[in-house]
Amino acid sequence: MVPTLSFPALTSIWRRGEWLGVLGESGSGKSTLLRILGRFLDAEQGDVFFRGQPLKPVASELMPGHEGIRLIHQEFELFPNQTVEENIAYSLRFYEPDYRLEKVAELLETTALKNVKDRKAKLLSGGEKQRTAIAKAIAERPDVLLLDEPFAHLDNHNRRVLADAIERLRKRGKMSCVFVTHEAADALAWSDRIAVLRDGKIIQIGTPQDVYDNPANSYVAELTGDINWIAGESGKKQFYIRPEKIKPTRNPEKSRWEGKVEAMRFHGNHWEIRCLKGKEQLSFYRNKPDLEIGQEVHLTYAAKDLKSI
Repeated sequence: MVPTLSFPALTSIWRRGEWLGVLGESGSGKSTLLRILGRFLDAEQGDVFFRGQPLKPVASELMPGHEGIRLIHQEFELFPNQTVEENIAYSLRFYEPDYRLEKVAELLETTALKNVKDRKAKLLSGGEKQRTAIAKAIAERPDVLLLDEPFAHLDNHNRRVLADAIERLRKRGKMSCVFVTHEAADALAWSDRIAVLRDGKIIQIGTPQDVYDNPANSYVAELTGDINWIAGESGKKQFYIRPEKIKPTRNPEKSRWEGKVEAMRFHGNHWEIRCLKGKEQLSFYRNKPDLEIGQEVHLTYAAKDLKSI
């Protein structure tokens, strides 16, 4: 049985050329949503519209899928014994040779695959397979590209190369894209808008900054980034604040919270400082390790940055 998916307002913001990131935990229904949109699966309820017209049920079609919509699975579905160039050219096999050669060269450039164009698909890295699958999928200029966890299982180098390729695709401004991910950083970086999915339902949709700064509930707040919970007057965890909004101060009169440094963690471009006061814990970021374990600190933040949910 297909999980019931609820995504009201999804179509109202999905505009031509827009990149929509669907963010959710494993099991939330992300891949199922892509299979429904890609016309490989029928939902229990509702219709899928394309260019303003409802699409026929998948079960009524001879072949699954849709010519204007391309879904790239995590398995990539490449021909393992064919080269990168041959895999891409296969999508253009019904076109004139001159156009096919020109188009393949353009796609190799866009997806940064020129250096491995003669390598067989089975010998490619994960990032190279992902980019080959994207080039193959967009060869015939689909209206909509669907990406299933595009950055999953990639090392930092391949993530950067794929990110550059995606940026070049975005600049074309004509192809819409829906990509699903469980990584908030990817959704925030590459989406024009984000839809947060939980248990088959979209619980918030908006621009990355809107969703990050004004989450609909505690689930969205915690899913999109680190937060600190601060007890209200009743003693319940009613407020939260992002670590980047907290700063140490040497002036006790400006202090909103005092505690001792318990741990310091290096994250490459910043240090995460975790402090304790009794059972309460607060974390904030520093660009240098200028504090010590056990040191007492006074922390301050703007009242506007303390949010209630």
